[in-house]
Amino acid sequence: MSSSTTQRHCSSLNPNQKSLLRAMAAFEDRADENDEIAFKDGNTDISQQLMDRYGKSSAAQHRHLVATAVAMRSILTSESLPPSPPAFFAAAISSVDSSTEDPVAVSALLTFLSIVVPLVPSGEISATMARDAVAVLVKAIDGEGDKLGVASLRAGVKCIGTLLIGFCDLDDWVSLQIGFALLLKFAIDKRPKVRRCAQECLEKLFGSLRSSTVIKEASHTVYALLKEYKPVLSDLSSTKIEEGSKVDSTLKSENAEAAHVLNVLSATIPFLSAKVSSRVFSELCELMASQFSPLTRQILKAIDTIFKNSEDTVVVPEIEGLVTSLTGYLSLHDKNPADTIVHVTTLLKTALEKAYSVEPTLCLTKLPLVFGSLAGLLISTDDVASKASIILKDLISSHIDKNKLLTEGSLSSEDEDKVTGGDNINTARCVCSVFESALNSCDGIPNEHILTVISLLIEKLGELSYILAKNIILKLADLMKNAIGDSSSSQDLQQCIGSAVVAMGPVKLLTLLPITLHAESHSCTNAWLIPILRKCIIGASLSYYVDRIVPLAKSLMLASKGAKKSAPGKELRACGHELLRLLPAFCNYPVDVPKNFGSLAKLMVEFIKNKSFMHEAVALSLQMLVNQNKRLPKPSTDMGEAKAISEEDATTELESGFHYSKKASTKNMKALASSSTELLQTLVDVFTVSGTEISADFKAAIGCLASTLDSSVRKKILISLLNKFDPAGENETEGQVNLSNDSMDEEKEKCSATKTQLKRSAVLDLASSFVEGAKEDLVELIYILVRQSFQATDEADLRGAYDTLSRVLQEHGWFCVSHFAEVIEMLLSHKNPEDAASSRSRFACLHVLMAHGIQSSAEEENEKAFLILNEMILTLKDGKEEHRKAACDALVMVYTTLKNSSSITSDELCLKLINMITGYISGSSPHIRSGAVSALSALIYKDPEICLSSPELLSSVLSLLHTKSIEIIKAVLGFVKVLVSTSQAQDLQSLLQNLLYEILPWSSVSRHYFKSKVTIIVEIMVRKCGTRAVQLATPDKHKNFIQTVLENRSGKSKDKEETNDSQTTSINSSREPRKRNYREASSETSAKQDGNKFKRQKRTHQQHTPASGLNGSRTGPQRPANRSFGKHREASGNNHKSGKETRKPQKNRFRKAP
Repeated sequence: MSSSTTQRHCSSLNPNQKSLLRAMAAFEDRADENDEIAFKDGNTDISQQLMDRYGKSSAAQHRHLVATAVAMRSILTSESLPPSPPAFFAAAISSVDSSTEDPVAVSALLTFLSIVVPLVPSGEISATMARDAVAVLVKAIDGEGDKLGVASLRAGVKCIGTLLIGFCDLDDWVSLQIGFALLLKFAIDKRPKVRRCAQECLEKLFGSLRSSTVIKEASHTVYALLKEYKPVLSDLSSTKIEEGSKVDSTLKSENAEAAHVLNVLSATIPFLSAKVSSRVFSELCELMASQFSPLTRQILKAIDTIFKNSEDTVVVPEIEGLVTSLTGYLSLHDKNPADTIVHVTTLLKTALEKAYSVEPTLCLTKLPLVFGSLAGLLISTDDVASKASIILKDLISSHIDKNKLLTEGSLSSEDEDKVTGGDNINTARCVCSVFESALNSCDGIPNEHILTVISLLIEKLGELSYILAKNIILKLADLMKNAIGDSSSSQDLQQCIGSAVVAMGPVKLLTLLPITLHAESHSCTNAWLIPILRKCIIGASLSYYVDRIVPLAKSLMLASKGAKKSAPGKELRACGHELLRLLPAFCNYPVDVPKNFGSLAKLMVEFIKNKSFMHEAVALSLQMLVNQNKRLPKPSTDMGEAKAISEEDATTELESGFHYSKKASTKNMKALASSSTELLQTLVDVFTVSGTEISADFKAAIGCLASTLDSSVRKKILISLLNKFDPAGENETEGQVNLSNDSMDEEKEKCSATKTQLKRSAVLDLASSFVEGAKEDLVELIYILVRQSFQATDEADLRGAYDTLSRVLQEHGWFCVSHFAEVIEMLLSHKNPEDAASSRSRFACLHVLMAHGIQSSAEEENEKAFLILNEMILTLKDGKEEHRKAACDALVMVYTTLKNSSSITSDELCLKLINMITGYISGSSPHIRSGAVSALSALIYKDPEICLSSPELLSSVLSLLHTKSIEIIKAVLGFVKVLVSTSQAQDLQSLLQNLLYEILPWSSVSRHYFKSKVTIIVEIMVRKCGTRAVQLATPDKHKNFIQTVLENRSGKSKDKEETNDSQTTSINSSREPRKRNYREASSETSAKQDGNKFKRQKRTHQQHTPASGLNGSRTGPQRPANRSFGKHREASGNNHKSGKETRKPQKNRFRKAP
């Protein structure tokens, strides 16, 4: 299209068309930048799209937009050109070129172009045509820019950006230069919408550049803009903003453009050349002032962008000056905004990291300055202090390395001033001085931010903290002395000192802060340190405890005798006891076990015999020494008053760095074994011969100590004990007492019997501790003791026997094989004990025996397994929850043992167990049948796939819903609930129809919560399988019930959303408890539903139930003749067709008699 033709058509527009164009321009000036219209691309007529969309609209803006499109369409028609986006673009550009003196027309055309240009397909505009079009648009916008509206300017800028990126030659700077300059100009425009659009286009254009020459030219153009505004920027950066005033009000209109230059830099820095980036970074560093200015946030953002997008070598030359400027800004943290302070702390960390990667010496030189500035922030507001604390800890972790310090420094002297070294030592010394000053400036106890940073610093210094951080530790000690009695505020302080204990060890710490006795005043200095030592000592020396701690404790206790009844005397004695109780702490990964455990063992013997308050400490110490060398978890070391201290301390974290090598563990175990015989014998003598009940700690300690000794040694100790006291023999002696002796003192007899039983229990406890690793002869001896205990002891006194036997069965598989029948007979000849602990131990024995019996091929052993199963099923109906739980756990353990069996027939063994339980379903007793269902519920909870692998199992259980027993029905509904709760949705889908068919008839029975139970089951089905699946599987007769459940469920969900109630309710929720686990589901009946009550209910039903209820006919759909589970019922003796064995549950069936 020729330019003359375009001008002719533009001049031929009538006044009405020009009026419409002016109205359109006025509308576009008011239009929001986000009010953009989506159009179809391709060759679709844009003017027709506008006509179709807005032709009937009475809104002025729509009429104006249509008029503009019609004007462009008339130009194309006169030139016989198709109404395609490229043609509309050419016509509009030609019109803009000929209308540069008419700002109204230019405004309208720019708006129209902003719609057309994005629709032009790629390649439809040549690079030359795009360059010329950009020149036309630049001329129009530059010439009439002040007269155009914001929306028109924005449209023009957007068109230029699109043409530059999509159609111009990006490898030719000449083609881009004019448009790039205009984008850069409007990127600092005072109008926000125009400025934002120009910045976005500029950023996209930079991102599209690939030519290094073009990138270089574009970078220099941006840098030239920065240099142009540098004087104004310098003035603004030195302008102080008064407190309470806003940044925008400080910027004058003529200075606003300079501020926007920094925003342009932030957007373009990722794309600038390395050389220009370095120059820009240098300029920014010069602009950074120590006080907040209108440009501070933009400068920080630009620096941050350079750090993230530039190579370290680009920024390092200016790092030193920048660090000085940033630390100066932090020095005025009380006057500068908090958000900028936080930003500066992050920049400082990044600056040091970049400096360290290129020039480590520079980083170490500047590190004390940065630490000093950041340390001053630790007493600021919480958000600033928290951020500063995090940065400081990161810097300490990165730049304070104990290994480097030890390598670099000369540690021949313990005097800090005489320690020589290089940059690392000097930097660490300066950093310690910074925090020493921070502590001295604090009034009272420092806050947690200061203390946590100091704690990490001491930890990183390691043993060097004794030299470099000596003054810090002494200051912390002074603060701790002043804080005695205020435990809440001194927790962080204690942890900080605890870090020093770990870092330098107790020897050096106690050299700095000695615990000493003042005999004249009956006082002890630094006694507050003892609880910290107890919690934090690790990797210490046993010899230090034996040679220094114990004598000090004895001197304190000796001094206390002079003022025994006075308060100072009592405090001295308590302090002495606490020092001795440091024994477990010194046994926490000690470094000299092979050399000094022998002397410690002798000391432990003395403690056991003469100091009862040390018994717990000795027990814990022995467990730690053995378990740590076996790499087992250590027991808690909190004792007595230490239990009141928060358990959330650093001990666990500190231990993560301590462990023994395999070689060291071997040496330690040999040392423990060589000195343990006498120690173990002492433990046995004190806690068995004396008749004292062995505590759990000492039982564990004896077991640990015994595990280090050979089985023959343990056997000798046990035999020597039996020679002193034979439980069975003494019991026989007791049986010969003349019971007719009326003059016997009954109270003395009772005490004697109690003491005898305590001794017998102690022997069994000791035997239990010897089981691990015992050889066959020792195991047989232990079994003899257990058997004698069963023969000579009342039912209530078999706890030790059950526990010992369970350990024998679990530790030694051969024993179960050789004594199988004998042990079962012995266990089943005694009823289940009353106490829960004994019951658990008894079932622990039975579970091992039953698993062996099922795995055995011998018929006799299989029959014994049935006896154990019968015991478990009966106990599942016990009145005590503890007993039910023990039986349930044992049954699940049997299944797990069979499932995990290495035998290739593990699946067959599990199926064998299931069939054994299923056999009880056809029993005559409702009590047994419901117990079998409860047992199956427990296994289904463990493995829901049981029903999928055994389809007949489900049908057998569901058939019990046709019985007359309330107890059985409850158990079956509990079984179904467990099944639907644990099954996967896809597995449950295949079971829905059968389950719903069987349980829904009970939805009409409200008594015994049957309806409520069915409702809950249906709700679970809906939640897992969806509403439609449940409705399709529901028999027609019960669809109304399902619909009611769905409506109530929907109502509950809506109420929950409205009230934000966290507790989901169900139908009759006041009666139905929460969703229970398999134990609750499988224990529907308790002691309240014993046999007498069941018979009483049965008589009531027979007297007051309609005939239809007696004969057992049922409501609901008739059973199809070809159902597989129907055949199973007939085969099992439940003739479904007879009136006697089936029934119809009715609403009033279980109504009580009047």
